[in-house]
Amino acid sequence: MSIVVQQLINGLMLGSIYALIGVGYSLIFGVLRMLNLAQSYFLMAAPFIVLCLYHDIGMPAPLALLLAMAVMSALGVLLYFVSFAPVPQSHPLGGFVSSLAFGIVIQTIVVAKFGTLPHGFELGLPLSDITFGDIILSGAQLLTLVLSVIVMASMSVIIYSTRFGRNVRALAENDRAARLLGVRVRETVLMVFVISSLLAAIAGLLIAIRFENITTFLSDRFALKALAVIVIGGVADMRGAVLAGLLLGVAEVQFQAYLPAGWSEAFVWIAMILVLLAFPNGLFGGGIRRREV
Repeated sequence: MSIVVQQLINGLMLGSIYALIGVGYSLIFGVLRMLNLAQSYFLMAAPFIVLCLYHDIGMPAPLALLLAMAVMSALGVLLYFVSFAPVPQSHPLGGFVSSLAFGIVIQTIVVAKFGTLPHGFELGLPLSDITFGDIILSGAQLLTLVLSVIVMASMSVIIYSTRFGRNVRALAENDRAARLLGVRVRETVLMVFVISSLLAAIAGLLIAIRFENITTFLSDRFALKALAVIVIGGVADMRGAVLAGLLLGVAEVQFQAYLPAGWSEAFVWIAMILVLLAFPNGLFGGGIRRREV
């Protein structure tokens, strides 16, 4: 029984990471109907910014973490003006390709500075393990679970209970009508990019703290699966991304524990294909539907 609970905890930790990344994807897609592929590169870059600040400059770890998140949020604004604002929303691949190019530039800069070999990520944070009988909850796992819950709960409140959230949902449903009703489109979209970039940075930092090891290809494993998460949960559906991320994380860990190596990787994509065949809009309905006026 303790093994099952331990695997459930591991799965929730992994799923919370998927959920954070998936919510970031869903926010931007919901507003612009464009997929932001730079999200995965932001996830990778944030821990390396911390390394620069903490190891090279000697900045205290908490301050380095906060500053890295601020830098990634600012990069999100730059991403919007460089890769999305100039591209018409009617272009089928505009945002997709331009954000990918932006992300590759970021990765190239990081590789030029740090190379492609793994780097240790030890910040000396006071994270103590908690033991319940045979069940061990590491400090990093506890931090990941608690912070993920706080962030996702905060996002739910922001999107569904604030004026900004109403503006985001109005843009997602019908941008033309939202403009006519006085929604400040540019400011709202910019804030969405800031939040999305911040979510990617938090996810990347939690991964680095949990595994204490990072590479310039950190995003390959997590961000690609987060794309599967938003497809399974329903593209542009934030709540669907959270639920699908948690379910996928738990299921993947169970596959890793009880089936031969490699099956957990295949499971993610098999699950996505089966969901698309049975539920083309995702398990949770596909989020807000566009309306024409």
